[in-house]
Amino acid sequence: MKYRPDIDGLRAIAVLSVVIYHLHVYQFGMNILPGGFVGVDIFFVISGYLITKLIHGEMVEGRYSIVEFYSRRARRIFPALFFMSAVCAVVILIFCLPSVVENFRSSLIASTLFVSNIYFYATADYFAPGAEMQPLLHTWSLAVEEQFYIFFPLVLLLIRRYSALTQTKVIVGIALVSLAISAWLVWSNAAASFYLLHSRAWELMIGSCLAMGTVPVIRNAKLAEVCSALGMLLIAGSVMFYSASMPFPGPSALLPCLGAALIIHAGVHARSMVGQLLSLPPVRFIGLISYSLYLWHWPINVLMRLIGYWYAWDVDTQPFKIVALMLGFVTATLSWYFVERPFRHAAVFRVSNRVTLAMSGAIMAVLVISGAMLTVASKELWQLPPEVERIVSVTPTTTGRARDFKSCFISPRSGRDDLFDADTCLRMSASQQNYIVIGDSHANDLVNGLKKVNPEINFLQATAAGCKPVLDQPGQRLCRNLMEMMFFKFLPSAKVDGIIISARWKRDDLPYLKETMRLLSTYAPRVIVVGPHVEYKHDLPSLMALSVLQDDPSLLDKSRKTGQRDIDTLYQRELAEMGVPYFSLYDAICTAGNCRTVSGDGIPLSFDYGHLTESGGIYVAHKMREWGMRERGGL
Repeated sequence: MKYRPDIDGLRAIAVLSVVIYHLHVYQFGMNILPGGFVGVDIFFVISGYLITKLIHGEMVEGRYSIVEFYSRRARRIFPALFFMSAVCAVVILIFCLPSVVENFRSSLIASTLFVSNIYFYATADYFAPGAEMQPLLHTWSLAVEEQFYIFFPLVLLLIRRYSALTQTKVIVGIALVSLAISAWLVWSNAAASFYLLHSRAWELMIGSCLAMGTVPVIRNAKLAEVCSALGMLLIAGSVMFYSASMPFPGPSALLPCLGAALIIHAGVHARSMVGQLLSLPPVRFIGLISYSLYLWHWPINVLMRLIGYWYAWDVDTQPFKIVALMLGFVTATLSWYFVERPFRHAAVFRVSNRVTLAMSGAIMAVLVISGAMLTVASKELWQLPPEVERIVSVTPTTTGRARDFKSCFISPRSGRDDLFDADTCLRMSASQQNYIVIGDSHANDLVNGLKKVNPEINFLQATAAGCKPVLDQPGQRLCRNLMEMMFFKFLPSAKVDGIIISARWKRDDLPYLKETMRLLSTYAPRVIVVGPHVEYKHDLPSLMALSVLQDDPSLLDKSRKTGQRDIDTLYQRELAEMGVPYFSLYDAICTAGNCRTVSGDGIPLSFDYGHLTESGGIYVAHKMREWGMRERGGL
């Protein structure tokens, strides 16, 4: 293929968008690139275009070899990826506790086998707080591409005997089906829509459609100028005005994808001003190192955070982010020069395609086996004291707190409304007071403790992970359906004695919450809002273990997120003006700036950044009962 410097420039736009987004760079209190995650979608379009152009061209000329294609993919993708994974494994083994190594081990195996998108679909929300502690989270997009590379050439092989028009219809048809699936899943199962191939394939196939001549070529210079400028405008608008809270990908991903497609297509036969800017040497160089930069920027950011907790660094400052960015560029340049280029071009590595694939398989096997042994090696290396071992062993399972999704605590990942068992979860008692707890996973944290501390009350429950208990807030279909059922069907007729609302509150939730309180106050004599949880920058058991190992109790205070106190203060003031009872979880746990970290039995209050253990839930329930007796004469 003819080299397209403007495509390298487009790669630079894509990777810089992702890198800056992941660093959470703020200016004047605003995230400067809140939609930078769409850089991945731009990469998908570019990859689909280049791969299809290559495969389709070779098929037309009758010289396509699937073995050679996979060999080229292995040379392009594997060396830098496997080297980055091995370095991450060594750093984590040396600097991180066995509990962190255990989580990393699974992701290492998944990324090596190119199924990390499926692994993270099952275990991690890309936009959730815990995601920033997953060094290999970004490999989900590589897994999507590799899976596409496995199946798409086979599709082209199957249809190559048919006419060009039929081939176009098949490719366009598959792309439209994939887009429809993505549009449906983004409301019913957002995690599946985000991570999985069948809802992302259409983005790569937009590039495929361009490469196969589906769209008429642009030969008019003025039209090329307009199309490329419009493409850049669509990308800039997406990067600057999209946010993590919007439904994505689905139809929202059309804008950045079409923007990338317009720029690519406009540059086939014409040279626009946008194309010239993208072809500038500094921009093009970033495009050349874009793969290595994408590979390294995220694990460097995560590993610096993990190491930073050990040394009590403030990992949210601008200097820290600048250092992470500079290290990312330096490492990416070295990786591109010493790892990527030699394996792709140097004569010394030019072995046969079959040998290349065999070597790749052997390295994959070594990484998988090494990953499986990481936990054992970590425990041998650290030899933790019994006190620390007891702390870091705290998990949802070991504390008895059920984190698996039950009929009263459901997951939007499932996309199934019928998993909520209303007959069980909303069963009223004729002999007891009836209180209902509504909210997300943080509301679910409270239920078991409230039941044990208040046996005289029958607690009903309607909770779903990530679902804010408010009116009209954008979100997944399952969340909206659950809250609409509660607010407009169940509560108006149930006549409960009390309603408890709890969630991982943000500043932006307050207007929605106020409107919800006006409605709920007509449904029950007592409506209580539970404030935000105390949160930490890392999981609490690990921080406690580090503070013991270093004999530094101040480590916990340094690692506590200060923004939650500000939100708590804001909610207390605003809801007090409305006369809404407000239980400050912060005041229950923190006194005079000192925050309690363990319950009465010595178990940490939280098992991660802020979700309560079962013991933590019981401790909070006692505090809530004391507050209720003091403020209201009862809960």
